Amino acid sequence: MTATGLRRLLHASTASVVLLVPLVSWTGLRTAVAGAAVGALLLETLRLRVPSVGTRLRRLVPVFRDREIARPSGAMWLAVGYGLAVLLPAPAAAGGIVVGAVADPAASWIGSLGRAIGPKTWRGSLVHLVVAVAVLAALGFPAVSVLAGATVGSALERWPAGLDDNLLIAPGVALTLTLFM
Repeated sequence: MTATGLRRLLHASTASVVLLVPLVSWTGLRTAVAGAAVGALLLETLRLRVPSVGTRLRRLVPVFRDREIARPSGAMWLAVGYGLAVLLPAPAAAGGIVVGAVADPAASWIGSLGRAIGPKTWRGSLVHLVVAVAVLAALGFPAVSVLAGATVGSALERWPAGLDDNLLIAPGVALTLTLFM
């Protein structure tokens, strides 16, 4: 499996955190996700400041992009985004996390099959929207919440503001769902 494929698989597998809710309380899961976000920040600080840690981590988990060698990784931004999402009510936070986990790697995969104008493709953005709608509908959100959450998530995935979309999608979708519930 390529590094890109492994990165997408790991990204999508983070949706499984929501499956833990029946096994632990939402408060417990919220605490664990917030702790993971803090842990990711600490690990990322070590990786960027201590070269031997960075080298060892790149060998252990060979998914870092070239641009992430000297900058924070998408994985850290994803953990922080989930940490922000869990500050919102449980159903909305779960929706934001699952959309962030599943729709983004789907968009990346399908988007990579086409020609990009800039860093993103319209094909990938459309796939993000379709997957986000499917995820939110499957989670039982009302239609207006599904459309609003999926649209905001897809806009944030495409937004060229220089912030990593992994930081934006989960909390953006969760906040939108909160407002539309």
